[in-house]
Amino acid sequence: MSNNYHRLLKRQLRKIDLDGDTLDLIAPFLHQVDEAYKAFDSDLQQVENVLEKSSQELFQANQQLKNSVESITGQLSKVAGNIKDVIFEMDLNGNWSYLNPAWRKLTGYKVNDCLGKPYYQFLKDDQGNAFKSLIDLKKPNFKTISKSFRSQIITGEYKWLDFSIKVIMTEEGHIEGYIGTIVDITKIKETELALINAKEKESMANKAKDEFLTTMSHEIRTPLNAVIGISHLLLLENPKTEQLENLSTLKHSSEHLLCLVNDILDFNKIASGQLELEERDFSLNQVLNGLRSIFHNTAKEKDIRLLIKKDTSLPKTFIGDSTRLSQILTNLVSNAIKFTEEGKVMVDIEVLKVEADFYVLEFVISDTGIGIPEDKKDKIFLSFAQANSDTTRKYGGTGLGLAICKRLLEIMDSDLELESEVGKGSTFSFKLKLQKSGMTDYQEDNNAFDARSIHDQDNLKGARILVAEDNKVNIMVIEKFLSKWQVDFDIAENGLIALNKALENTYDMILMDLQMPVMNGFEASKAIRESNNPLNKVMPIYALSASTGMDIKDQLGEYGIDGLICKPFNPTELFKTLTSILQQKYIQ
Repeated sequence: MSNNYHRLLKRQLRKIDLDGDTLDLIAPFLHQVDEAYKAFDSDLQQVENVLEKSSQELFQANQQLKNSVESITGQLSKVAGNIKDVIFEMDLNGNWSYLNPAWRKLTGYKVNDCLGKPYYQFLKDDQGNAFKSLIDLKKPNFKTISKSFRSQIITGEYKWLDFSIKVIMTEEGHIEGYIGTIVDITKIKETELALINAKEKESMANKAKDEFLTTMSHEIRTPLNAVIGISHLLLLENPKTEQLENLSTLKHSSEHLLCLVNDILDFNKIASGQLELEERDFSLNQVLNGLRSIFHNTAKEKDIRLLIKKDTSLPKTFIGDSTRLSQILTNLVSNAIKFTEEGKVMVDIEVLKVEADFYVLEFVISDTGIGIPEDKKDKIFLSFAQANSDTTRKYGGTGLGLAICKRLLEIMDSDLELESEVGKGSTFSFKLKLQKSGMTDYQEDNNAFDARSIHDQDNLKGARILVAEDNKVNIMVIEKFLSKWQVDFDIAENGLIALNKALENTYDMILMDLQMPVMNGFEASKAIRESNNPLNKVMPIYALSASTGMDIKDQLGEYGIDGLICKPFNPTELFKTLTSILQQKYIQ
């Protein structure tokens, strides 16, 4: 037996104990088996080497992974420890299973003392009771919820918390726990509450301001109504020549005071965003004629020319807010005349563009007055501002006129432009897009009134009007005008008398003061509307009032009042208004 055979082959040959001849005979076969054993050992050694190497690599990889996990876990712990908001995990029973360090900073409770215990033991309501109703874990029909509440912490003080919780689901769709955050929103909530409180205070202040303006408006307008009305009446009663100048001055001064009151009230409406524009047919000719009649004598007294020039292609009527347009033009022309000592003031209206249903008009008001310095041009559009400090002393005025004009034009989607040179005059201009009117020229002419002969017209002759008014001077004034217009009228000194008269008689119209003793105008109007007489349900009822508060117009409809006629009234305008109301009544 060869000594070079593999050890396993030698062991097998010794066991079978073959003789020499036999061994020699099978020697070639034994050599092949020996080679096979040696090849197997070689392959086994190689496999062992590979396995050993792989085992080492696997160990190293596992160690690296372990180090990475420890590193990431440490980083996450640092992150969680430095997050100001509370991060939590909760089991199915609502017990804390994880809380980051922010929990102790927020509530004062140690994290380890809270883990494994119900959340509501540590979240208290305003009375210090456990917040068990915060979430319903018996019927968790939510995926994510968020609630804000005020909670008592360990020190006894209160904090506003924003509590958000999300359901953790298994792959099979079962709930295995909850995760969420708790954020301290105390400062945000305090700011929010402070803003709400400030808003309420602002609202109360605005209400007080509006009530003050309403009261002051009523108190100022009531005597003004008497002054203006009586001045009109005296001028109609053929005064002596030496009295005419005094009466004209009285009328002019009272109307000027009314303009100042109106400016302040209008500015308040614009500033609060409660000014609404009207959209109705109006005659541009009447607006311009009114402008001419207002300022003709004023310009003549200063020996300056007032010229009104209009494009020949202008139609007579448009749809828009003629009252606000007239207010803008009146303010601009008044300023132009006020600051012009010689020369002229011109109002020029031109058609810039004609569209299917609209005209684009340009209004230009120019003067040869004192002009405005370049560095003062922006200032004059500010509220209560004048170009120079001595302007008010020399020329008067509140400084509201141009501010109101600019704001009104902005509401009308326009802008007030200015060109001026000191000593040479100023030019104010604006563009307006006005809708064409369907009113015929005949209707426009028919609605025109001649103020000088208005008291000779019989438009209101025989009309039955009930006037509810408690101020004796105002009663005297309106009685005289209604008598001149041949109106059949009754006077009621309070709302209750007005109600009884409306129940006993039939009227074409009621003029109702709003602030009266016993029963005010609102209550009286509502009672008249609710009476059994069917005529009282459709009869025009108009408030004739010196009150012009921000909410007056909104209240009118609630009490069945059709509109508002403001005191002091211009007799000509009152005549027009009453005529228009009665004409609409009979047309309907």
